[in-house]
Amino acid sequence: MPQLSVILPVRNGEKFIRRAVTSTLRALPRDANLVILNDGSTDATPDILDSLACTKIEIIESTGCGGLANALNLLLKATDSEYVARMDADDVALPWRFTHQVGVDNADVVFSPVIHLGPKPLNLRPTRLGELSADSVRRILLIENPIAHSTVVFRRKAISAVGGYRNVLAEDYDLWLRVAAEGMKIHRTSLPVLLYRHHSGQITSDGAWKTASRVEPLLVEAHEALAREVCGLRGDALSGLRDPSADDEAVLRSTRMVDSIYERAVGAPSKRERNYLRKKCISASRQLATRLEVTR
Repeated sequence: MPQLSVILPVRNGEKFIRRAVTSTLRALPRDANLVILNDGSTDATPDILDSLACTKIEIIESTGCGGLANALNLLLKATDSEYVARMDADDVALPWRFTHQVGVDNADVVFSPVIHLGPKPLNLRPTRLGELSADSVRRILLIENPIAHSTVVFRRKAISAVGGYRNVLAEDYDLWLRVAAEGMKIHRTSLPVLLYRHHSGQITSDGAWKTASRVEPLLVEAHEALAREVCGLRGDALSGLRDPSADDEAVLRSTRMVDSIYERAVGAPSKRERNYLRKKCISASRQLATRLEVTR
């Protein structure tokens, strides 16, 4: 049993999969492997994967898993390592990625900043650097999803404890909300670990997907559970933030939640985190105030 397994689902990823795999192999510690699920690809992906075969790679073939959440759960069942890392078929792992992340601060889930790549060639944009404590991440999760899924390393027992991924469009956000609501620690490290590629083929660039993924019932349920733990707030406080058609009552609940997070920011472990939380709250409050004005 390796200490770390990196799981990588791919479907028709011929354009970028070679770089994703070779960069991951370069970053792998000695006691680690890469497990790839070829999820019914009909392009050259299988041939490319065959050409990259080595002792560090295990390839699982599927005729189609029925969505990303199912593919990820299949990969989790196929591995038995203490730690699991996510990798996407279109991103590029930086050489220090896993040594920088595994075992950090006794965290249950670790994620990191990224360097955005594209969509134009050589268009590089780093995200905000610096660590974020578990308490700060719990609060930010109520406002937005700050976690790039393909940067994550997690303890298997933490994900197993909440039942793994669920069949929602925003399967990653739903998972982090549930993990945080259970009191487990989600920590952000200081350095970028990934080139996060932007291109027209990404599902997250599709407007219809974005709209449908914002307020699915299971996601609202997971958000409400965390809002209750962090702010003592009951009821749907997500729709007011993410659904343009939300009524005034929902928007007011979201406003109360954001105000509560702003007040709690004083307890952040550093001035940098405190200012970051307050900045997120101020931005969200302005958007909510605008929605109230529009509906009146």
